Amino acid sequence: MEKMTLLLLLSIYLSSHSPTSLAALVPPDSNQMSDIWRNLPMGHKVDGFLSVGMPVRYYFNVNRSQSTVIIRVTPCESPILWTLDFLTAHDSPEQWGSRQKHWHRAPKALFAFEGNGEETFSSEITSDGFFLLDIISLESDTSFQIFVWNSQDDIPPWPQLPSDPRVDVLSVHDDKVKLSWKPSIGPAETDLEYCVFINKKHNFKTFCATQLNTKKVLEGYHDSEDDMTLNVITEQLQNTANAYPKRSKSLRTPELVEHETKGFFSSQSLSGSQRVCVGPWTNATIHGLKPKSLYYIDVFAVSQKHGTSVTYTGTFAETKPKHKSQVSKLPNDEMVNIFLKNKGVKVIAVDPPSYGFKWLFVHSCLHKVHIQIMINGQVQLSQSLYGAQNFELGGHSKGNFIISLKSSKGSLGLVKLFTTNMHNNLPFPSLPSATNLSVSKRSCSSATLTWTTSGYGIKYCIYARHIEQNLDLRLIQKHQNSCLSTSYRSPAEKVLCRKGGSKTLIQEHITDLKPGKAYLFDLYFIGHDNTTIKFPSQASKTHEWCI
Repeated sequence: MEKMTLLLLLSIYLSSHSPTSLAALVPPDSNQMSDIWRNLPMGHKVDGFLSVGMPVRYYFNVNRSQSTVIIRVTPCESPILWTLDFLTAHDSPEQWGSRQKHWHRAPKALFAFEGNGEETFSSEITSDGFFLLDIISLESDTSFQIFVWNSQDDIPPWPQLPSDPRVDVLSVHDDKVKLSWKPSIGPAETDLEYCVFINKKHNFKTFCATQLNTKKVLEGYHDSEDDMTLNVITEQLQNTANAYPKRSKSLRTPELVEHETKGFFSSQSLSGSQRVCVGPWTNATIHGLKPKSLYYIDVFAVSQKHGTSVTYTGTFAETKPKHKSQVSKLPNDEMVNIFLKNKGVKVIAVDPPSYGFKWLFVHSCLHKVHIQIMINGQVQLSQSLYGAQNFELGGHSKGNFIISLKSSKGSLGLVKLFTTNMHNNLPFPSLPSATNLSVSKRSCSSATLTWTTSGYGIKYCIYARHIEQNLDLRLIQKHQNSCLSTSYRSPAEKVLCRKGGSKTLIQEHITDLKPGKAYLFDLYFIGHDNTTIKFPSQASKTHEWCI
């Protein structure tokens, strides 16, 4: 009986509409109407899809016990046209038992909207009847969302915009922007979160439009020039913390503030567009942007419980051009190789210590280099250096530390640099004053090697190789890269490896040598992370005859 009543209702509705109405787009075949019209549930979000030019129709019934009904239609990017009509039912008490109803033949047109923005219509209920909703896409296939709500419920099923729905751009840099917005008004929901969408095309009017755009990007071609990998940081802002204490939180990274690290949000890398959700916080710093680029920014308040959302007024920002500094920065606790061109100068900046001292390890591998250290424009050190040396920098927590390196011989140079705030993190916390290796007490089958050390217990290794009688000095020169590690040596050339004690003068007696043979001896110091200092090679020849 209910199905027959619905068919009768829709037949009357279709017959009463003019040929220019949406209803006229579908033939009024009563045998097909039950498939054409779909029922809308009260209090639940409905997702739908529209093929361009093909309408979709919904209905829902109301009675006098419901004071007000609100219908909210959300297009997903493409413009749509939707109309709302109402059919009234007059009940006859004597016919109620037989379930017969007399319907008005003329439906009442209530509302019509055309566009790609979210729109809401509310109506008071004065009689029993049916609301009839027609939706058609005007330009392309698209998705949409519908939500019907009875105002008798206490809490609205979608977030509400504040009186000032603008998104404020607080600061713009070459690779990041800082944003802030007012919190959504109305009853607080524990499931409410804010989502930020940023792209290079245009502003988006609905949250579901950003979801479709994201899907298209994932399925399509990724242009490497437009790919973004964003990091989003939320932090408590002074100008909103007092007014909205429940909508902000201190979430910072070590780059912003060294302490109070609470959390970090990141998002999936997409081509040219990005959507990230930052929970209940009303501010965000978007990192990972490209310099000198225009970005459109939208913020949405999203109810995770109902799947509904509201859109803030979109904004845009153009990132600044990247500042091309001629001075590179030396990272902390990381070994860096500096290559010096012929007569070239390399300038490196070092972060000042947060407190106490800064430690610098410098190792010139090939030739002498000239090093100069300036703090706040004042020269603190200027000298030639070969081999490895530690420097102590400190007393200027807000200072500007600049290191200049220049090859002394006018040829190519290689320098290893390492800086740290902790002395024990140095590759070699203590270094000998000299790197001289001497050979003494030679016999026909042995020799004694002697060197000085710092007494810190440094690990050392000795390697020996047989060379021809007519010693080629160029061969020795080839081995004078004092940064070469033992990985370049043959295992057969290894004599021993051990850790030194507290003595500053160490001797090792090398045996099992052959009479009358020339040997090249090499000594290696091994520090943290296998950092190596190679002593200058020493050549020596054993005696011809054994006594």
